[in-house]
Amino acid sequence: MKIKPPGPPTKTAQKSFIGQKFGEILVALEKIDEQELESVLIAQKNTTVRIGEFLLQRNIITEGDLLQVLSYQLGIDYNDDLPGSYSLMLLSSLSRAFIKKYTVLVIDESDNAVDVAINDPFQFDVIENIRVLTGKEVRLVLAKKLDILKLSDILAGEGGESADQVIEDMKEEPIQIIGDIDETGEDVLDLANEAPIIKLVNLMITEALKSRASDIHIEPSEEGISVRYRIDGILYNVLSPPKKYQQALVSRIKIMAHLNIAENRLPQDGRIKIKYGAADVDIRVSLIPSVVGERVVMRLLVKDERRFNIEKLGMNNTLLTLFRDILKIPHGIIIVSGPTGSGKTTTLYAAIKETSTSEKNIITIEDPVEYRIKGISQIQVNPKIDLTFARGLRSILRQDPEIIMVGEIRDRETAEIAIQAAMTGHLVFSTVHTNDAASGVVRLIDMGIEPYLISSTVNCFISQRLVRVLCPDCKKKITVAPEILRNEGIDPELFGGGKVYTAAGCSKCHNTGYIDRIGIYEIIRVDEQVRKMIVEKRDASYIRDQCIRSGMKPMLFDGIQKVLDGVTSLEEVVRVIRE
Repeated sequence: MKIKPPGPPTKTAQKSFIGQKFGEILVALEKIDEQELESVLIAQKNTTVRIGEFLLQRNIITEGDLLQVLSYQLGIDYNDDLPGSYSLMLLSSLSRAFIKKYTVLVIDESDNAVDVAINDPFQFDVIENIRVLTGKEVRLVLAKKLDILKLSDILAGEGGESADQVIEDMKEEPIQIIGDIDETGEDVLDLANEAPIIKLVNLMITEALKSRASDIHIEPSEEGISVRYRIDGILYNVLSPPKKYQQALVSRIKIMAHLNIAENRLPQDGRIKIKYGAADVDIRVSLIPSVVGERVVMRLLVKDERRFNIEKLGMNNTLLTLFRDILKIPHGIIIVSGPTGSGKTTTLYAAIKETSTSEKNIITIEDPVEYRIKGISQIQVNPKIDLTFARGLRSILRQDPEIIMVGEIRDRETAEIAIQAAMTGHLVFSTVHTNDAASGVVRLIDMGIEPYLISSTVNCFISQRLVRVLCPDCKKKITVAPEILRNEGIDPELFGGGKVYTAAGCSKCHNTGYIDRIGIYEIIRVDEQVRKMIVEKRDASYIRDQCIRSGMKPMLFDGIQKVLDGVTSLEEVVRVIRE
């Protein structure tokens, strides 16, 4: 059934919709025609579901369409950008449990009335309860479920206790580390009435997520404990709990990760599933023993498939067009290289999503599986049961896939199977650890792969790094002296004497000067010239130089372009390239 976009009705037309039937308004807005409406009403007659919900469940209309029609029908305002419309100083008078259960939120208040964002305006008992609770008239605003929950999450994070305050408030009393663990994931924003050590761990995780941290490091020493967050690739000290809380802190994390709290001599790995408001978060927990106590690292993995978008990786238009052209080749190998933490996995996931369709069978083997993606079969490497990349890859080939992702090519056996898969018509994505794209060729040859096999199966070599993005609220213009550029091996003419930006620091970026990260890239497409160099076993520097002469833009050039565009700073590009 084809959905037609409606033309926005005039204010007068909107008023004329009040009291009309839902289906009639849909037809008037040209969402569906009368014949389609009649068939839907026949199908809906045997259910107890309202017509709007019935259409939504069958993807005939969107949630926005449903709320817009209800807005016209009931004469209630509809806000399609709720989280961006209200001050963070607002505090809902409703409990988070109530908000989450009924998807309703108090968003404003006056002497005589409260404005309430609601997703289902037919919850008459809920609206009456709010009227009684506040003692005021209730004015409704329609909003999407996810928008209400997002704004609720923002409000829950404002004005509450901090981890520092919890440490200050801890008293000399027995420490409780046992708390309810919800197998489906507890919401760390629901902190009321928790014991101090439980609250401390929850707040550490909450504050890390609010800061966009990717990891939490809990490092013991002789004197105390150091808690550090890795934000945009850099570790920052954030907390220093007293030494006496070390064992309780570690034990609480072990309980959450379903690990053995009595074992403190061996490394342990576990996983915690939590909710951060409306978002699902997987936390990978790693503990290792040291002479001053167990060291903990928690990797925070927020489930958000929107980040795996090829257009958001940071490639410029030229590279993006080139990459998309390469992805259209139905077989071969695409290899992404770079050090640990350079965003290789994100690039591979984005590439897979770009090529994914319902007709394709896509299987991955990873170590570990960092993000779960719908519609894709993902296998976790497990050396304890001899499930290696090579063994898993052999099994995947018997599952009739079109696209395969191998987390990393580490040895000759895995490389040989990947090449065999590419030669038999499969598209294979994988990674290697090298400093630049040309070194990927040498890495495969060093593994013992014949050059003619590499030249005939690999479609491209991509190298990448992640640079931090300048905070738009505090970045400042500077002029870079030509001698500084020359010392870094950069041609001053690339800058043309123009001004660039550098980091300053403000409260919005936690005084770092940066918010978020973006990729810088170089891509070597394996064409006839590159194939010839591979077969001749040319070294990486020769291949790189020849590719640059043929028009390849090196990673440093991509980084400098982002400096000139004001996206990042020169210091950041130099730091990342020189690592």
